[in-house]
Amino acid sequence: MDELNEKTYDFRSDILITIQENIDNTNLESLLEEFHLYDVSREVINLEPDTIKIFFTTVSTDYAAEIFEYLDEEEALNIVEIIGDEKSAKIISEMEMDDAVDLIKYMKKVGMRILKKIDAEQRKELLKLMLYDEDEIGAYITDSFLTINKNSTVKQAMRHVTSEAHDVDYISIIYVVDEQNVLVGYIKLKELIVARADEIIEDIMRTRFPKVYPTDDKEYVAHMMQETSESSIPVINDLGVIEGIITHDDLMDIIAVAQEEDYTRFAGLGDIEIDLESQTLRRSVKSRLPWLTILLGLSMITTVILSIFEGSFTHTDGARILASRLAIYLPLILDMGGNTGTQSLAVMIRYLTKNPEIDNKQIKRHITREFRTGIAQGLLIGTLIFLMITITNNIVYTSITYENQMYAIVTAGSIAVALMVSTTLGAVIPLIMFKLKIDPAVASGPFITTISDIITLTIYYSISLIILLPLFQ
Repeated sequence: MDELNEKTYDFRSDILITIQENIDNTNLESLLEEFHLYDVSREVINLEPDTIKIFFTTVSTDYAAEIFEYLDEEEALNIVEIIGDEKSAKIISEMEMDDAVDLIKYMKKVGMRILKKIDAEQRKELLKLMLYDEDEIGAYITDSFLTINKNSTVKQAMRHVTSEAHDVDYISIIYVVDEQNVLVGYIKLKELIVARADEIIEDIMRTRFPKVYPTDDKEYVAHMMQETSESSIPVINDLGVIEGIITHDDLMDIIAVAQEEDYTRFAGLGDIEIDLESQTLRRSVKSRLPWLTILLGLSMITTVILSIFEGSFTHTDGARILASRLAIYLPLILDMGGNTGTQSLAVMIRYLTKNPEIDNKQIKRHITREFRTGIAQGLLIGTLIFLMITITNNIVYTSITYENQMYAIVTAGSIAVALMVSTTLGAVIPLIMFKLKIDPAVASGPFITTISDIITLTIYYSISLIILLPLFQ
C-alpha cells in the first residue's frame, strides 16, 4: 500500500514538474496527454495564482474545459477569479451543459456576469436548463451526443460519426432521428461498425428503448436506468425531439445526492450538505432547529398524556405503588416501539425507492406483511418480557401473587400491542407521504419514534388503568 502511495506521489510530481518547466510552452497540452485529467486538475489547483493564469492561457479552451469538469465548484470559482470573466466564459461554454449549469448556479452573481459573455445561442440553452428544478432530470441533461438520420446508409452514418466524434464525449449509443429531428430509434456504435455499408439505418436501428421528459423526477430516471441497464437515456420534449441525454455518470451523481438527502432527512436534519469546512455553527443550528421544534411539539403530547393519567395513579397508596412499578418498564416499552417502527419505516422507504410505481395491490400486500411481522414480533418479545418479569418478581417477592402475574401479563401484552401498532405505523406513514407527493424520507427516525412513543404510552397506561388499577386499590 505504501509503495502504491509513493508511486502516486511520484506520478503527480511528474505532472507538477512538466507544468512548471513548460508553463508557457505551446506543446504543454501534448506533454500532459499521458496523464489523466483528474490528476492534472489536482496539481493545477495547487499552483501559484500567476502560474494558474499562464497555464490556462497556454492550453486550449477544450482542454481547460475538461480540467474544469474535474474540479468541485469552490475550486473552479477560485480559478475563475484568477483568470477573469472573459477567459472563464470561453471555458465554461465548452463544458458539458449540466456541469456548466451547476457551476454557474454555484457562482451566483459571478456566474450571471460570466453567462452574459457566453454566445447568445448557447446562453439560451444554458438558461433553459437553469430553469429546471433540482429534482427534475432536465437539470442533468448533457448535449454531448450524436444523432444520425434514419434514411442514411451505414456508410453515410459512419462518415458522419467519424467527422463529429471528436466534438462529443458520448458515442457508445447513437440516436436516430427523422427529418423533423424527432427521435425514432437508436443504434449502438458496435452494431453500426459491423453493419453492411449499403444498409439503411432505419432497417437496423432499435425502436424499443426508454425515454424521459425534462420534467421527470431525477430519482425516477435513475431507477429506470438501473432497471434497464442502459448506459444512457434520451430526454425528449412534447414533440418527441431529443433535447439531450442522461449518462451513467449522471446516474451516479443523482444516486449519491439522493442518498445524502435521504440520510439527512432520515436523521431529521433537513436538506443540508454535510461539510465540516462550510457548515458553520449558525447553519448547523438553523438546519436542525425546525425539526427539533416540531418534535418538541409532538413530545408535549406525551407530557399531556402522562398528566391525564397522573390523577388516576396518585390518589391511593396502592395506585402510587402501581405507578412506580409501571415506570420500571416504561423506557423498555418506549424503546422497543420506537425501534420496530424505525425498522419498518426503513423497509418501506427502501421499497418505495425501488418501486416508485407501486400499485394498490402491492401496497396492500406490503402493509399486510408488516402487520403480520408486528404480530409475530409482538408475541415473541411479549413472551420474553412476561418470562423476565415473572422471574424477577419471583426473586424479589419470593412468591408469585395474582397481582404480580397480572402485572406481568399486562406489561407483556402492552409491548405486544405496541410493537404491532408501531410496525404497521412505520409502513403506513411513509406510504401516506408518498401518496401526497412528499418525500417519504421526511418521515424520519425521530418523527416515527415520537409518534410511536405517543401511541405506545397511551396503550400501556390505558390497559394498566383498566386492568391493574382495581387490583392495587
